[in-house]
Amino acid sequence: MKNGIHPEMKLITVKCACGAEHKIYSTVDSFRLDVCSECHPFYKGEGAGLLDTEGRIQKFNNRYKNFLKK
Repeated sequence: MKNGIHPEMKLITVKCACGAEHKIYSTVDSFRLDVCSECHPFYKGEGAGLLDTEGRIQKFNNRYKNFLKK
């Protein structure tokens, strides 16, 4: 790789709309997030029933519940 053509990576603090702060490496000085792992429903465990309205997960679990049992 050529020297001097890549932007400098710096450790910055990213702020989410919920108030959480995360430290990451980036080439920009700062930016804000709308959602993060602290406030997103998927990571909090909310809304799991809304995603599986047709029972696909239950159907899969029923089909393969004895698969690894000996």
